[in-house]
Amino acid sequence: MLKIGFVGWRGMVGSVLMERMLEEKDFGGFESLFFTTSNIGGEGPDIGLGKAPLKDAFDTALLSSLDIIVTCQGGDYTGKVYSELRKGGWKGYWIDSASTLRMEKDSIIVLDPVNRSVIDSGLSSGIKTFVGSNCTVSLMLMA
Repeated sequence: MLKIGFVGWRGMVGSVLMERMLEEKDFGGFESLFFTTSNIGGEGPDIGLGKAPLKDAFDTALLSSLDIIVTCQGGDYTGKVYSELRKGGWKGYWIDSASTLRMEKDSIIVLDPVNRSVIDSGLSSGIKTFVGSNCTVSLMLMA
């Protein structure tokens, strides 16, 4: 079963994502862990499987055990954690709403369904970093 970590799930963008995933019952298909930068050990969200304690969003050892990391935490977080994970050999998928990685050659801006063919091509060629366009466009596409 895939292990997916969520960072920044309480903010404006993250809460919209969480709401939609709950409505669509997406949390049943994988193991989810919720991370925080400020409330380690606090109560995580109720996704229908009980409330697990929040994990440390800077614990790269734990983050490295994940298949996918979804972050809406912002560019400062991405700047501190992403390169450290990749340098440590992490090969998972990084899905990020921040602009930090938009211009990197090994990332794809997600505008699904607008650039679905680019996303599919990237997945086929081994791209594992996907970033949002900006909050406004992302929210409009999710609505």
